[in-house]
Amino acid sequence: MATTTTPKKTTTRRPAASKPKTEPAPEPEEVLEAELVDEPGVDSADEMTASERAEAIAAQQELYEELLGDMPPLRAPERFRFSHRTAFTKLMTGAISSGVFEGDGRLEFDLEDPADARRYEAFLDFVSSIDEWAESIAEDPESYAEWSVGKTADHFMTLFTHYRDALGESRRSES
Repeated sequence: MATTTTPKKTTTRRPAASKPKTEPAPEPEEVLEAELVDEPGVDSADEMTASERAEAIAAQQELYEELLGDMPPLRAPERFRFSHRTAFTKLMTGAISSGVFEGDGRLEFDLEDPADARRYEAFLDFVSSIDEWAESIAEDPESYAEWSVGKTADHFMTLFTHYRDALGESRRSES
């Protein structure tokens, strides 16, 4: 099971590292909390120093390699058609409108609280939609489907963050 729950919050287990590292990778929640959800009207990138930004990028890249290093190739963001970009935008807006990131934006859920339980259900739908979207951009959808069996929410949230950042970069370079 990818996500385990306790009466107060959910926690996720990371897969065992495939090779020894000098420093452990940051927990997915640490990277996602810092990178995934920004407060409206606040550009968190402007608040970070250059060294903090470099450290966050390095941590995110390490997490990507750890969780997604064996993933079959997906279409590169610069090769996206309009429909790919639109589908990705719908992922983001769907998550926002469903309330997944309400409150402080943390991906912790008190399943005894009905509002949090509904938010958790919306989160699971969001993560499932990331998986479906990724399969739609896979160079070999069958290989991707095989790879995705048994993966956790951490895998798909890391994939989402990677593409969100990459698409943001390509949009900035188009301007």
